[in-house]
Amino acid sequence: MELCNDYGRHFVVKGKDVSGHARSYLSGLVGTQRRKNIGRIGEDVEASNYQGMQQLISDSPWSDAAVMEQVAQEADGLLGGHRHSALYLDESSFVKKGDASVGVQRQYCGRLGKLENCQVGVFGCLGGEERVALVDYRLFLPEAWVKDEERCAKTKIPPEQRVHRTKAQLALEIVRQSRQRGLRFAWIGGDEIYGTNRALTDALEDLGEDFLMDVSSTLQLYESDPSLHRPKMGRPGKGGHAPRREVRVQTVKQWSEECFAAESRWLTVRETTRGALRAHLWVKALWQWDGSSAAARPRLLIVRQEEDGTF
Repeated sequence: MELCNDYGRHFVVKGKDVSGHARSYLSGLVGTQRRKNIGRIGEDVEASNYQGMQQLISDSPWSDAAVMEQVAQEADGLLGGHRHSALYLDESSFVKKGDASVGVQRQYCGRLGKLENCQVGVFGCLGGEERVALVDYRLFLPEAWVKDEERCAKTKIPPEQRVHRTKAQLALEIVRQSRQRGLRFAWIGGDEIYGTNRALTDALEDLGEDFLMDVSSTLQLYESDPSLHRPKMGRPGKGGHAPRREVRVQTVKQWSEECFAAESRWLTVRETTRGALRAHLWVKALWQWDGSSAAARPRLLIVRQEEDGTF
């Protein structure tokens, strides 16, 4: 636990040093007890103080943002600034039995793959090839919580934080905060939850970010820019519009089934201890449009097949 010495200054608040309680709590989190509440941690960590740890977690005004700032800067020193450096966006769930934990409700739990009583957080990790480190996080606060002022006050949610934001909005906050902190990443990665979210990907593009994210196989993409072929006002008469030119549109699955076999090629992704890691890749320039936006967005559809045949 020597690393605690590097962060001790963040736990000196109002002249009182509570870093010892922070060390005990952290030791308990990586300890032997299956349940990680303060009571069980107290049993697992010799010379820990239950009341001190309880006050540290519930009432002590130490700044988690300051701790995260230092973590992020140290992670950037190790993993940032390379052409492979990336900011990965993902969410994780924490199963809960009761209803007192902030943000808990019955919702989709990715860890279990089903609806469950849990908390959900959105996380940002800085990665460089095979190593990653947490650099930011946001707790998802459901609408039901925001509407319940008494519940928010009881769980001590700061008034300015009693705002419902979608997971995509939280992810965008993480991207912006990471840039403000000066983190050096070349691109942004994410799974289907974020890659299929049009508002998020448009916002990332507007920020000048490069991103590579999974998308749903049912996502529809156009062969050419469909917004150029919207109906225009014509001569007065039936309909009052010139006929619209149809643009070919298909789902990601349909484009892949039509083109992958004939147009894909083998590439070496990277060298490993077992030799070259190769994959079958196919790339096609397409367009994304929701039918109402002023302009469509160009997108590169990349389909990857592993050597064992899986996509």
